[in-house]
Amino acid sequence: MLIGVITNPNSRKNRNKRNRAAALQSVIGELGSVYETPEPEAVKPVIRDFLRRKAEYWVSDGGDGALHWMLRMGMEVLEEEEFANKGFDIPLALPTNGGSIDFVAHNVGIRGDAESILGALREDLSAGRSIETREVDSMRIEGVRLDDDGVERPFKTLGFAVAAGGIGQRFFDKLDAEGEHTGKNIASVIAKTVSSFPMTLPPFRRVPGVPEGFRQYAQDMFRPTHARVTIDDRVYPSQHFTGINIASMSINLGGVLRYFKQADVPGQLHAMVGSPSPLQIIANIPNMAMGRGFRDRSLHDGPCERMTIEALGEEHLSPVVDGEYYRKVRRITFELGPRLRIPKVVGRRLRN
Repeated sequence: MLIGVITNPNSRKNRNKRNRAAALQSVIGELGSVYETPEPEAVKPVIRDFLRRKAEYWVSDGGDGALHWMLRMGMEVLEEEEFANKGFDIPLALPTNGGSIDFVAHNVGIRGDAESILGALREDLSAGRSIETREVDSMRIEGVRLDDDGVERPFKTLGFAVAAGGIGQRFFDKLDAEGEHTGKNIASVIAKTVSSFPMTLPPFRRVPGVPEGFRQYAQDMFRPTHARVTIDDRVYPSQHFTGINIASMSINLGGVLRYFKQADVPGQLHAMVGSPSPLQIIANIPNMAMGRGFRDRSLHDGPCERMTIEALGEEHLSPVVDGEYYRKVRRITFELGPRLRIPKVVGRRLRN
């Protein structure tokens, strides 16, 4: 088996696509197999089959979230007795632009939808053409969180970009409320945050006739995260952060915001951590839109090797890892993970 494809029939993009697995199987033909995984727990048996059959390409039919679960479960399976220390590793991992933002695929230069990408991959493999690949750094993420039964348990995963606290993490709550993670909705969240900010100031807090949801919008966004943050053995004096973010690659958020350029330097992570005021954050929106970084001394905006966040008080952390929420986290650590190879495939219909 050259190509192994994982598709989730319950994902937002696939809910109205009948016989999705069969459709993708018809594209790759005899070169591989397509597996349906309706929940994350179904991914591990598929990964085991990928490894046993020596699949050279692991393909996620979806965006960053689908890729995230494929890599996380792949990492866990590789530590099982059958595969550990026996020469097995994550091979070429290919996202297929099926999500809302797809920053991993965009960063690598993958273009097209799942059908056209798989079609181009099959054509190249059948013709014996080499597949261009790009190596990217990942993050190894380990933490402790409270399970549904009230017991704290360790977890670990791989990731590329994390909004761990402050406005970045709360931004995703508001974006989810908008619906699809499109550039239009990203811009809408920004506009609502900026326009509702005056309602947080004393002269305007009691202005009559203002809807409560609008009055509360910016206050929710700028509410700091109570935590202890350590970057490369430096413990930050502040315990209330309006921004805690880290990545192993640069991201383009829907063509609206651009972050983490220094993460594109191999072998280093890029952290954005600090307590800038709401006015400082608003003033930096043009810089973030242009990818120029955050211009304020109150924020650490640069390279790091390791970061640890510990929740303080009663509030747990809810970091967003590649668009996926990890709830009720008490402690979490980020450090450089394995360097992964991702095929740079341009969909068949987009080729010149």
